[in-house]
Amino acid sequence: MISVIIVGYNSEKYLNDCLASIYTSTIKKFRVIFVDNNSNDDSVKFIQENFKEVIIIKSKENNGFAKGNNIGIQKAIELGSEYVFLINPDTIIDPNCIEILLNKSDPNTVLQPLILLHENGEKTNLINTSGGVLHYLGFSYCSDYRKNKNDVTEKDIAIASGAAVLVPTNILNKIGLFDELFFMYHEDVDLFWRARMYGYNIRLIPDALIWHKYSFSRNKDKMFYTERNRLLFLFKNFSLRYLLLILPIFVFNEIFILIYALLTGWLGYKIKSYISLIRLLPKEFEKRKQNKLVSNKSERKNKKFISSEISFSEFAIFLIQPYNYAINFYWKLIYSFI
Repeated sequence: MISVIIVGYNSEKYLNDCLASIYTSTIKKFRVIFVDNNSNDDSVKFIQENFKEVIIIKSKENNGFAKGNNIGIQKAIELGSEYVFLINPDTIIDPNCIEILLNKSDPNTVLQPLILLHENGEKTNLINTSGGVLHYLGFSYCSDYRKNKNDVTEKDIAIASGAAVLVPTNILNKIGLFDELFFMYHEDVDLFWRARMYGYNIRLIPDALIWHKYSFSRNKDKMFYTERNRLLFLFKNFSLRYLLLILPIFVFNEIFILIYALLTGWLGYKIKSYISLIRLLPKEFEKRKQNKLVSNKSERKNKKFISSEISFSEFAIFLIQPYNYAINFYWKLIYSFI
């Protein structure tokens, strides 16, 4: 049994396309769980009237992406699901997507469908993401962004995107669920890097297609959450040796981001991210101490999945080339010591 889990917040405009695509799947043995994060629109009413099969869980507050998905996952596990398929409400899945993923599935592997762009009301052959790239300074961004879908093949990837991913529930029972302190952004990076530390694999299945009504957000709340959670992720999941090795370039990077934030009007949000980080660090260090897999051994085993450059067109600012040169050079210096 597989449970499809959707977390929504004021998502009514997307729900018909998303849910209709799910119910045209070639596989029929599944359930859909919709977790509503206290929406102000008629999301719940729309589902109740048009998709009565959907299990609806209404939250009394906006719990964010992390806790919202955890609520759905816990319900799926309670109902005996062997797999959960997490998808964003602004997606449309191919009829064969779930069946292809299940045919490729095994209990030790997280599977990433190929997420394509849905633009101007049309499905495209352009890639939104083939999985997340993980940078050694904690950044993550869409892999193969805007390449053609035929440019990628089935392969192991660093991390999966929470926008659409199939996860065996036995893995989640072992490694835990999303870290709810992250609220939104980078919570999928944290979860799937944890899966790698536990020895599970993450694999792209390019024949399984899903379309995402994606637009790169430049809002200031995203700056706050991504920057805070990037640092939380680093401090929580990497050894002291690793953190000391990256310290010089880490300081350089923070100065660079502060300058960028000043030039773009985001400086207050960057500073706010530091303040929130300091407040949350004691709780994250407790989780770090409980995770015995935070070690040099785990880092050595998985460092082949870590990237040393940022290659994402939405980050194309005039300083990116010298910035990449500096961080690439430093990674080469420390690579053999990790």
